[in-house]
Amino acid sequence: MAETMRVMGATGDGVEMTELPKPTPGRGEVRVKVIASAVNAGEEKVISGDFVGRFLHAKSSPLVLGWDVAGTVDTVGDGVTDIDEGAAVWGHLAYSPSQKQGAFAEYVTSPRASVAAKPDDVPYQVAAAAATVAMTSLQSLRDLGELGEGGQVLIIGAGGGIGSVAVGIGKRLGGHVTGVCSTKDVERVEALGADEVIDRKKADVLDAGSAYDVIFDTPAVSSFGRCAKALRAGGTYVTTLPDAALVMGMARALFTSKRCRFVQVASKRADLELVGGWLSDGLEVPIDSCHKIADLGSALKRQLDRGRIGRVVVDVAEGWPS
Repeated sequence: MAETMRVMGATGDGVEMTELPKPTPGRGEVRVKVIASAVNAGEEKVISGDFVGRFLHAKSSPLVLGWDVAGTVDTVGDGVTDIDEGAAVWGHLAYSPSQKQGAFAEYVTSPRASVAAKPDDVPYQVAAAAATVAMTSLQSLRDLGELGEGGQVLIIGAGGGIGSVAVGIGKRLGGHVTGVCSTKDVERVEALGADEVIDRKKADVLDAGSAYDVIFDTPAVSSFGRCAKALRAGGTYVTTLPDAALVMGMARALFTSKRCRFVQVASKRADLELVGGWLSDGLEVPIDSCHKIADLGSALKRQLDRGRIGRVVVDVAEGWPS
């Protein structure tokens, strides 16, 4: 009889525990025993049937969600020779319409290239909280925005899950960081290291005449058309969601010297290693709350709470229903 594992599946009425066969790593893969995960906006989009959700995860049954992973290597597949069983690792599963796995489970498999060693001084909960948001921030600012030393970057939604981490990563890339956030988050974003913080309720930074090399729209609430006038020639607008506004923005950008981009985040070993070093060195990942996997329903609800500050972490290893 095949070994099984516990998973938490989303249903129309909430979440429930069930069992699935324990996954077997293929060639070049590792199997990870999940210790901690985190909740993202993607869970609600998949559960609700949102159009964007179709690109993030397969509609499997049971619907096991969760992308962020921090845990230990349980076993390795053929061809994996550079990591041992028991090693602490972190990363995230692929956001893909073919993704059937979820981190709200005891085990997941992952390509070896998609996980990295977790620094000993970084707690599992912090690594899980950081995975998606840090990779999204790094790949948006460095790879798409080409942010470098002295570059001017505007982070919209600097008080949110991605934005708050993007502030710290923007600084570590050498940028001059301006954060836009709500009134309640101004002091917190200042404490995260932003060079300037603008209360979105008191000023419209896009009408202020400033020129930025990168505008990172973390909550995807603006558009290239709205932001273009605040970009320098050769500057880049980056958003996190593919929608009609993105398509229109990319078409409009063809007739300007400015660029409109969408980040397709990927869990890459080299990027995880880089950010892991930054986490050890003090890169802050705000955590709002930690919930046992048995209380996943409350974690999903907390993610939707407007009063949330930081990431919602899920204790997978020790939090199963009795």
